[in-house]
Amino acid sequence: MGRTLPPLVVLLLAPLAAAGDTPVALPAPAAAFASITEAELSADLKLLADPAMEGRDTPSVGLSRAADYIEKRYRDAGFTGAGKDGSFRIPFTMKLRVADPELCALELKDGKRFTYGTDFVPMPYSSGSGSGEVVFVGFGIESTQEHYDDVRGDLHRRVALIVDGEPRHRKLFEGPDVSPAADMYIKLGTLEEQGAAGVLIVQRPPPGEASAPPLSYRSTWASWPQAPALTDPRHPTIPVLEITPAVAAELVGQDVLALAAKADTSGKEPKRIETGQVVSLSAASLSDQQVPVDNIVGLLRGADPKLADEYVVVGAHYDHIGVDWRGRIGPGADDNGSGTVALLEVAQALAAAKPRRSILVCSFAAEEDGELGSRAICATPPVPLASMVAMLNMDQIGRGPTDLVAVMGLMENPTLDSLLDRGLKLEPTKIKTVLRRKGQDLFERSDHYSFHLVGVPALFFFENLPLDENKDYHTWRDTVDLVDMDKCARTARLVFNCAWLLANEDGRPPSPKKPSH
Repeated sequence: MGRTLPPLVVLLLAPLAAAGDTPVALPAPAAAFASITEAELSADLKLLADPAMEGRDTPSVGLSRAADYIEKRYRDAGFTGAGKDGSFRIPFTMKLRVADPELCALELKDGKRFTYGTDFVPMPYSSGSGSGEVVFVGFGIESTQEHYDDVRGDLHRRVALIVDGEPRHRKLFEGPDVSPAADMYIKLGTLEEQGAAGVLIVQRPPPGEASAPPLSYRSTWASWPQAPALTDPRHPTIPVLEITPAVAAELVGQDVLALAAKADTSGKEPKRIETGQVVSLSAASLSDQQVPVDNIVGLLRGADPKLADEYVVVGAHYDHIGVDWRGRIGPGADDNGSGTVALLEVAQALAAAKPRRSILVCSFAAEEDGELGSRAICATPPVPLASMVAMLNMDQIGRGPTDLVAVMGLMENPTLDSLLDRGLKLEPTKIKTVLRRKGQDLFERSDHYSFHLVGVPALFFFENLPLDENKDYHTWRDTVDLVDMDKCARTARLVFNCAWLLANEDGRPPSPKKPSH
C-alpha cells in the first residue's frame, strides 16, 4: 500500500538571520510534520519486531528481511540509494563463525539428498558425521525434577529427531517462561550420553504464530543481562542439523509439530516413534570468516543548489540480538525497532518537506556488536565527512514517560542546545521534558558516537534515564505491546523539527568538543 501525503503548501523561506544573531526558525511544512503518525509507526513496528524476524541478529534471515522492508520504505518515500551505482546497500564485513555447505549433508539410505539451506542447516559449533535409524524422541528432555523423560530407551547408533523448546503446558517446567530444560546444549549433552549418532532438530513456530521462521544458520546466540552468553560454548561431538517440519514429517511419517502440540495440552511426553528410516548426516562450522552485512542508506538531494552538497544525517540501528539457546526470541521492539520505525517516518516527512540541504538516512546493522555498521560508514563514507552538518541518532525511544526524551551529546555540542529549544517550538511535538547533560555513561554506546569520533556534531535521542528504568532491556520481554507509540511519534516529530532546522539554516554547528570525564 502506498503512503499518500496531502498536497504541500508552498512556503516562502523566512529572511535569513544576520551574522551573530540567533537563527530564525524556518517554519516546517505542516503537512510533512503531520505525516508522522502513530498508526504508521505501529504498523511498521509490528512487522519489524514480529517473532518471525527472530530478533534481527547480525547477520540473519530476519535482518535481511528487515533490510528489504526498510529499503522499500526509503524508495517509496522518494530517496535514492547512497551507495555505488545508486544502491541503498552499503556493505561491510564482520568476522563470524559460518557453516561450510560443502561439508554439510543429510541423505536417506535410498540415496535421496536433502538441500542445504532449504531443508536443513547445521547447528552452531556442531561438526562430524554419523548415520543410523531416525527415532523421534519428543523434545529430547530428561528431567527428574519434573518427572518428565522423552529420552528413555536405547539411542545407541541412532539419530534422534527432536522438537526444539519444551512443552507449553502451564503446570510443566516454569509455565509461560521458558525453563533451562529447553536449553539446546543441555539436550544435546543428554542425547550424546545416550549414544546418539546424530541429532535432527525441528523448530516450532513461536507462540501465536502459524509457522516457524525460515531456516537460517545462526552464527551467534542472544544473551541477556541475567543470563550472560557462553564464554566457552559447548561443542557437540556428534553432527547436529536443524530441519524443516516438512523434512521431519517425511522421516517420521506424521506431523511432529502436531505431536508436540498434544504435549502442550496433555503435559505428557510425546510417544517415541521408531521410524525405520536410515539417514546419514554431517555438519561443519568454520570460524574467522569475513561475512558481508548491509547498512541501508538513502539520499534525498537538497532543494537549494548552494547547500545541496551538505548533508544532515539521521540514523538508527535496525539490528537486535537474535535468539538464545533455549529458543527465546529477543523481538527488539524498543531496542531498536522504535528508533527504526521513527526513522522511516522522519525520512518520509523530510522527503515531503524538500529541505535546502541534502539528507542521508542511515539504518545501521551490527550496532549490538560494537557499532560496527556506523563505524564502517564513517570509515568509508558515501559523502565526504566534512560535508556532514550534523548527525541525529534515535535508539530506544519507546519506553518511559510519554512526554519525556533524553538527549545526549550536548556536553560535546553546547551550541545545539538552541537547536533543541527551537525544535521543541517549531511545530507542537508535545515533548514537555528534555533530559540534558545526563546519562553520559551511555554516550559511547550507540551509533552517533562513531560520527562524533570523526568530528561530526551528533545528538543521541533516548527514551529515559537511567537505563535500568527499562527492566525489559535486552530481554525476550522487549515486545511491541510494551512500546508507547505516542511517545515514539512525539520523539520522531522532535527529530524531524531538528533535522529541518539543520537542513535549512545558512549556518552549521561547529565541530564537537571532546567529552570531559
